[in-house]
Amino acid sequence: MTISELDNWEVSSSSGMKYGQFVDWEKIDPESFERYQQILKSEHQQLKTMGRKGFWAMTHTLRAKAYHHIIDNISSRVGQYITPDRDVYYELAKNLFGEQKISTHPVPEYMETGEIPRYCLNKAGLNSVKKILLCLGKCFPKMNFCPILPALVSLILHFSQDEAECFHSVSQLICYIDPNKRYIDQTFLTYRASCMTFGDLANRFCRGTRKLIASSHQNLFEFYSDWTMWIFADLPFTYAIRVLDVYLLEGYKVLYRFVAIVFSNVGKTLKSEYVVSQDTIRLLKISKRRNNTVKTEKLLEGAFTIPMATRRELNLLFNANMESLKLKGVSIHQKSHLVESVDFNTFRSSVVTGTEMRVVWAWIPERFALFNPIRLFSTTEHEKDLSTLYSLIEGHEPTVLMIKTVEEEVFGAFLSTDMTERRKRKSEGLTYFGTGECFVFTVRHIPASQRIFVPTSYSVSTFNSSITSTSGLTCPSGTPQDPSYLKLSFTAPSEELKEPKRSKEQEGSMFIAGNDRQLIIGGDGGHALCIEEHLEGGYSEPCDTFKSVPLCKGNFKIQSLEVWGVQNPKPLSHFPSKE
Repeated sequence: MTISELDNWEVSSSSGMKYGQFVDWEKIDPESFERYQQILKSEHQQLKTMGRKGFWAMTHTLRAKAYHHIIDNISSRVGQYITPDRDVYYELAKNLFGEQKISTHPVPEYMETGEIPRYCLNKAGLNSVKKILLCLGKCFPKMNFCPILPALVSLILHFSQDEAECFHSVSQLICYIDPNKRYIDQTFLTYRASCMTFGDLANRFCRGTRKLIASSHQNLFEFYSDWTMWIFADLPFTYAIRVLDVYLLEGYKVLYRFVAIVFSNVGKTLKSEYVVSQDTIRLLKISKRRNNTVKTEKLLEGAFTIPMATRRELNLLFNANMESLKLKGVSIHQKSHLVESVDFNTFRSSVVTGTEMRVVWAWIPERFALFNPIRLFSTTEHEKDLSTLYSLIEGHEPTVLMIKTVEEEVFGAFLSTDMTERRKRKSEGLTYFGTGECFVFTVRHIPASQRIFVPTSYSVSTFNSSITSTSGLTCPSGTPQDPSYLKLSFTAPSEELKEPKRSKEQEGSMFIAGNDRQLIIGGDGGHALCIEEHLEGGYSEPCDTFKSVPLCKGNFKIQSLEVWGVQNPKPLSHFPSKE
């Protein structure tokens, strides 16, 4: 539950009482005392394990002491920043509130709304949260967008001796500067980049849910805009503090884990209760509330079973997303910015419909999906041969290749790397190139009247992890489709076409290979897609590179082939699959 005062905040003067200040807690609860001594002696990695297992969750006082110890260690790693201390808070509070019993203040500018999660706080507690938030705004004037802060202040206040200690603790999180372990986004630019980073992760863990949102014409960019609130506003106090237990030790990476598992549970509900597009967001909100019935520790267990990128990899992805936002006109000084989404209403293609392209565009990395697709090559407009295709798409990255067969099947591949790379290899034969962001997909297996949207596979090499990429073929209503027709025999490629050479380093990363006679996507254990020289046909096999089944019925004849690029001012950096 939250309180919302959109215009002004009434703040009463108060003096916080220290928790249990008259009690010798060590004598009342000796086990908590022993655990606290163990916490003090533990290294960071040990503390992470303790936090995940709920080691200090047994009593309120033990958790309060653990938080103080953890945050105090954070302060030793804030670099050259001087963290505002208790005295700073007293001075700020005196200047802002004086001795008046009630004073009126506007909502801090960095807050998106005037909402504060209650988290079981009484009226005096909510009043203290307001004061701390106002003082933080004065202390950090460059902080212009930070919707997570009210929840963090409300939670940490539960385990602080007074307002000043809570202010100091939150200030330490704000001042933390290690880019690989962020705690609090302080600008609209960085917050939106974090939203996009979560979107990229959701694209790998929850593709079905993402597909339904995109096909219902929802703006994915806006949908993820309140992703942190899925934990700190939609889940109750008992869940939020368990998230806080590990968040204080592990930073933003933990939030990605928890929101991913919440989003995954939402997807399960959507599959069983799919409704018309206008009701999609309403159903998602209902689903998130239903997550409250899942036991807290089960939620944690699920979150930590998700294969996750390393901190460095997440930071690289975050920075790439931030650069794409800058290209869209978002600056670090803006308090908010309307980021225009791609308009598919006027989209025209000989391969896919506008709705289908909306779904395909939802599968590509967020930093590219911000920009409009541009057609680089089409068999309906250009000469039908690979050399022409290469000449028209070289210099563009990434690209999306899509094929419609004479049987109306539609499938394709996301190619993360410029095709000029094929000519940079000194080997006489074909060699593989590309990154782990490459993936293959199927849009349509059956006639247009029964179209389905299913991403067949993403590369398991993405993020250097073993993310499971197999998924059943399902239509939006959740009705299973019989995939047996995908197992028809196919004709092997001509013996004249030599298998591309591979080095040991290329095993498991065989994404793209091509010359004027053939274009190959995926090569480990079979080709996910192979296209012939004159763009008349090709074949698709099961492929270990993407853990994919055939994209169509084996051999195919091409009715139309298109390659689309991304309309942006300059090339955007890639997120590498390997270091």
